[in-house]
Amino acid sequence: MTRFPASLGTALLTVGVLACGGGGDPPPAAAGYTPPPPPAPLDDSDRLYYDTTGGIADSVRTVVRTAADFVEVWGQATSRQADPPSPPTIDFTDRMVVVAGAGRMTPEDQIRVDSVGIRTVTDAEGDAEDVLVVIVRTLRGCGRFALDAYPLEIVSVPRHDGDVRFLNRSDQDPNCDGYTLTRGR
Repeated sequence: MTRFPASLGTALLTVGVLACGGGGDPPPAAAGYTPPPPPAPLDDSDRLYYDTTGGIADSVRTVVRTAADFVEVWGQATSRQADPPSPPTIDFTDRMVVVAGAGRMTPEDQIRVDSVGIRTVTDAEGDAEDVLVVIVRTLRGCGRFALDAYPLEIVSVPRHDGDVRFLNRSDQDPNCDGYTLTRGR
């Protein structure tokens, strides 16, 4: 049996421990890093408007960062109302508005801005960037009504001047029990 000198054995043990991540201080970049919290559900008070009448009939995901743009979007969204509500006051220094429309669906279908949060992503050059992630959920009804509806939600979220990315989730209503009408369109 071959015996290693004590110093060689200690060196191999040290290399093995370091390679497995044990011993020593963490790398400087990781030492002070705190990952951002996961996207958080919106509070009901952040929900400004929900409608299905088709003031905005297209499928849309957009961010509004100025009062002037908000008045324009609000006017379009409420244009099919007999007595359109006035736009709420938004402090655009601290907040911005997210508009999510589902396009043509049925009265059973819904859209909801579910949650928002900051994520740090790395671009192709390896640079880190904070982006606002907006999770939008669409709930498909059972198709029992062959009428057109245009689900649209407008919400207020904390202001983020960087990139915004929408993650779309779609679910079927669990109460359909296998019943889904196929529309002829």
